[in-house]
Amino acid sequence: MTPPDSVLSLLGALSVGALLWLLCQMRPRRARPTPPPSGDPALTDERTQRRLAYERDVLRPGLLHVAFDRDSISMGDDSEDHWAVLMFEELLPLSAVLGPPIFKVLPSIPGGQDHWLIDLREELTPFTPATAGEAARPGRMRVTPLAVVQRGQPAPHLLTPDVPVSRLMGATLFARPLPRRVRKEVVAGPPDAAPHEAELWTTLTYDIDRVPAGPRVMIRVARPEAGPVRH
Repeated sequence: MTPPDSVLSLLGALSVGALLWLLCQMRPRRARPTPPPSGDPALTDERTQRRLAYERDVLRPGLLHVAFDRDSISMGDDSEDHWAVLMFEELLPLSAVLGPPIFKVLPSIPGGQDHWLIDLREELTPFTPATAGEAARPGRMRVTPLAVVQRGQPAPHLLTPDVPVSRLMGATLFARPLPRRVRKEVVAGPPDAAPHEAELWTTLTYDIDRVPAGPRVMIRVARPEAGPVRH
């Protein structure tokens, strides 16, 4: 017996509806939009603009640069990487760099012992890292004490003649905290201020084109304001 046309129409409609429902379930769901970061959007944008401006500043071609490193001042300080590249947009003298600008990369030492001895370290023979069948071998470097610097002082106590920063390129400025008991001896001259050779257990060479913006520190010297013109 053949079902009535109305029943066939109803079954057909139900089949089409079921097919459409299955097709809808198979369609990929659209991802929910990611909410904007919390906080003030204007503040976030300002930080981004500052970061981009800093990167444009220190990544400019043609800048002079000198590597910098320092000793740690505490056990917690050991976990930080102190290596940086000092960037210069003008040919500054060493005496100007080792004045107040150098404390941009030197931490404050508690107890009023904020004196540092600045060495110049030049690689003579390279360090050889360990391999599968051979132990590491140290290289050699020349260490030349340059100056004693003190926070708050307008100029360093130079231990060598003043030179332009261009003479330091390819070497590393290295800072060591200077204990009070040896400070006068170093300032007076030998033996601690004499150039000498030492073992080198790392490499002092770097490719400036591979150094990102983070470790770069722009060093600028504030110019004294002009006084009133007298006639």
